[in-house]
Amino acid sequence: MEGILYKVRESLNYVKPSEGAVAEYILQHPEKTVSMSVNQLASASYASPSAVMRYCQTLGYKGFKSFKLKLSGDLAVINLHDLEQETLSPDDSSDKIMSVITNTNIQSLYSSLQLLQKDQFTASYNYLVNAKKIDFYGVGSSFLIAYDAIQKFMRINKACTAYSDFHMQKVSAVNLNEDDVAVAVSYSGETQQIIDCVKIAQSKGAKVIAITKYADTHLSDIANAVLFVAAQEDEFRTAAMSSRIASLNVIDMLYTACAYEDYDNSLSHLNQTYNIIQQSQREDARNARNNKNNRET
Repeated sequence: MEGILYKVRESLNYVKPSEGAVAEYILQHPEKTVSMSVNQLASASYASPSAVMRYCQTLGYKGFKSFKLKLSGDLAVINLHDLEQETLSPDDSSDKIMSVITNTNIQSLYSSLQLLQKDQFTASYNYLVNAKKIDFYGVGSSFLIAYDAIQKFMRINKACTAYSDFHMQKVSAVNLNEDDVAVAVSYSGETQQIIDCVKIAQSKGAKVIAITKYADTHLSDIANAVLFVAAQEDEFRTAAMSSRIASLNVIDMLYTACAYEDYDNSLSHLNQTYNIIQQSQREDARNARNNKNNRET
C-alpha cells in the first residue's frame, strides 16, 4: 500500500485547477476510477486526457495505468481492514466520540506507514546512530514531540537537546558540527523558526532529518532525509492533533531502530537509567512517609 488516496487529497493544495478536478473525482469515486480509461476519467472530471496524464506524473507515476494499479492495491487493503473514516456531529454519543477518535488515530498511523520511504527511514536512523549530538526542533505542539524524543534517546546514552525557546534552538544549532544531527518536526514544513534552525545546522555541516507532511515544502526540500506523516482532519480535530500521533510514532520507530542497532549497549544504558529512576522513586516515597510521620507526631 502506498497511501495514494492521502497523496491525492494532499495534492489539492498544490496542483493546477485542471489537475485538481481530476483529483476531486478520484477522491469521490476511487472504486470507479480503477476501471476507467484515461478518456473516461477525463470526461467524468471535466478535464482533458493530457491533464489526467500530467496529474499522474505529478504524483510520481509514469502514467495512468501504473497509477490505477497502485490505487487498486490500496483500495483492496482499505476494504480488508475497514479503514473508512467516520465523522462526528454535535449529537453523537460518548461511545461514538471514543470510537471515531481512536479509529482516526489508527488511520493516521496507517496512512503514515504507507508514506514512509524505506531508504529515507534507513538513512535517518543511521544518521542518528552515528551522531555525537542530536538537536530536536519543534514549535508549539511539535515541541511536545521533540521533548518526547529526548526522553527516549537520552535513555540509550544519546546526547540530545530540545529547547522550547526559539533563541536557544538557534544557539544549539550554531554549535553543531559535521558529526551531529538535527531533527526538525513541522507538519506544515513551512514554520520559519524551524527553517532558520535547519539552515544554521546545515551551515555547520550537520545532517537534517525532517518529520513533516507529504508535500513539496521548504523543509522537505532542504532536509537530508524526509519522513512523511499523514493527518486526518475534521472541524474540531486539527492537523496538529492527528499529525502529533503519527509523528510520535515515527520517533518511536527511529528510537527503536537506533536501540537495536547497538542492542547490548542500549540495553545496558536502559537498565542503568531504569535502576536510577527506581532508586529515586523509592527515596521520594521514603521521604514522603517520613514527612508524614513527623507531621503526625
